[in-house]
Order: sequence, then structure tokens, then C-alpha cells
Amino acid sequence: MTDNKYDNSMIVSATREEVPCPGSCQGMRYTVQAGDTLYFIARRFNVTVQQIRDANPQIVNPNLIFLGQVICIPTIPQPDSQLKVLTLRFLTETGQQLPIVDGAVQLTNRVIVRATFNRPVSRAFFFLEPTGTDTCEFARLIGIDCPSTVTGVAEIFWQVPPGTLGRVYVIACINSICTKSDDVLVILND
Repeated sequence: MTDNKYDNSMIVSATREEVPCPGSCQGMRYTVQAGDTLYFIARRFNVTVQQIRDANPQIVNPNLIFLGQVICIPTIPQPDSQLKVLTLRFLTETGQQLPIVDGAVQLTNRVIVRATFNRPVSRAFFFLEPTGTDTCEFARLIGIDCPSTVTGVAEIFWQVPPGTLGRVYVIACINSICTKSDDVLVILND
């Protein structure tokens, strides 16, 4: 059921006694104004028509609301909107964690680089930045992943060049919101 089918709902004038009020309201009370529809009210308060209907069992016909009618706009918990990188891991081809010596991940010639996020992301960009440079200066893109929209995991298969020494980080985005992971020191001993 889409909310668009309610965008032509009618507003009818009625006396206060004829319009049932919501019982308890886990949110805020709103008085229907001229020109309102459930669809427009839902969009204004960033909820769905179905969520408004669920909070207002007195609305029998969602296409018929009354001018001056008081309805409940439910408070819907919003997910943590700040995108975060939870982990950045380096694995062998068989999925085993690579060892860390003196704070640096000891790379092999072929590595899986896996990042996890607190939310599904639309794109993840993996970078290698040489040591001795400022943040993001001379960074080289080593891979891009477009992970599934239902998981918060992105990974690339990295063919590590000989003599690699630097910091790896990932930048992940959901639409135009992006975040950067912490840097991880990596080295490939030849």
C-alpha cells in the first residue's frame, strides 16, 4: 500500500461533537487544517500514512478527515543517522585475520580488505596513503565496492604491490553523506 493513494483525501467541516478524538497519543496532537490530507500530513511530519492510521483508530476512512479534527502524529524512532565505520579488517584469501606486528598489519600478496558499517552503504572507496604524507595527500584508490543494500559490509580483493608501506582507510557513502574510517598501518615484507 503506497501513501500516494491518500493524497486526494477530503476534508469535511463538522462539529466538534461529530469528530472522534484520538485516545492516548504516543507523539504529538495535530489539528487538521484547510488543505490537509493524510498524505500531506504524513510527509510534513516524516511518517507514513499507515503510521498515522495505526495511531488513530478513530479514522475509519483514510480518505475522509475533518477540518479541526485532532489527530495523533506518532513519534517514530529514527535510526542513528550518523554513518560510522565499525571495523576495517585485513584477511587472507581464506578469511583468516592477518597478523599485526609493531602496530602494522602484515600483508600478503593477495588480501581481502573488509569494512563494516553501522548502516548499509551505497558505495565504499578503499585508499592507500604512503607513510610520511599528510592526511589524504597522495592517496591512491585501491578499490571500490558497491555493497548490498541490506548489509553494512563492503570488501575488496587487493593485489598488494611489492614494497607496500602506508595507511589504508575507507570512505563510505549513503547518497551524499560520507564518512572516513581510521587509518590502519599496513606493510608488505618482501
